[in-house]
Amino acid sequence: MLHTVNYTIPSPRLPEGFHGFRVVHLSDLHGAVFGDNNKFLIHRIGQARPHIIAMTGDMADDDRASLANLTSLADRLADRWPVYYIPGNHEQALSAARFLGLAKKLESLGVTVLENNWVTLSRRGSFVKLYGLTMAMKYYKDRLRADYVRGVHFSPADTEKALGKADRDCYNILLSHNPLYYPAYRDWGADLTLSGHIHGGIIRIPGLGGLLSPDLTLFPRYDGGHFTERGKHLIVSRGLGNHFLVRVMNPPEIGVITLTRQKESSS
Repeated sequence: MLHTVNYTIPSPRLPEGFHGFRVVHLSDLHGAVFGDNNKFLIHRIGQARPHIIAMTGDMADDDRASLANLTSLADRLADRWPVYYIPGNHEQALSAARFLGLAKKLESLGVTVLENNWVTLSRRGSFVKLYGLTMAMKYYKDRLRADYVRGVHFSPADTEKALGKADRDCYNILLSHNPLYYPAYRDWGADLTLSGHIHGGIIRIPGLGGLLSPDLTLFPRYDGGHFTERGKHLIVSRGLGNHFLVRVMNPPEIGVITLTRQKESSS
């Protein structure tokens, strides 16, 4: 059932040393398991020969089995590749003690947990920055939550408040679970944003896309796949697991993203 989706992201801003750099993008596992100890998932990841693995949230739900599945997977992946993880709204909904325990466990396994901070990635004498954004739960616009706020918005200034100014002299990759506010990330300075959360719209309708987002919006704009705006790129994973309703025409997805250096236009 696993579906590998390949994306090629060109940019003249990408340093030469990162040409051909591969990122495996995992999101919204929700504690699912693919074979004993996730052997099918890990095999498929290995076939992609990633340089890093990016987990963009909702990898576990609030139960012991789900959390154990995530830490077991993280242990096996981090033994072979650098792994970077940001929490999604489901991890944020954990109790403070349980989430702190999860974050510490992941870090003890060698996973880099990013919460409104960044790291520098280096390769062949070149550097890029990898940021991880965590936003307050109210920005998910979940109408079923008691803290739902109508009309709330997340702006480029909010992104800067969380992460600081984007380094405009550097190629910037942003991990943000929620793609709803992609224009804010784009205008803040993210060259490439990786998100999840929407589950591909749960039910995929040919010619129309995903039907429903977790905030109960019909036909969400950033439902899944590759979006290009103002020369910047967004990849929205359709996710690996499920939390509500049944996925239809929407198989679990592993994203394989290859960065390429594009020559500057002569015009």
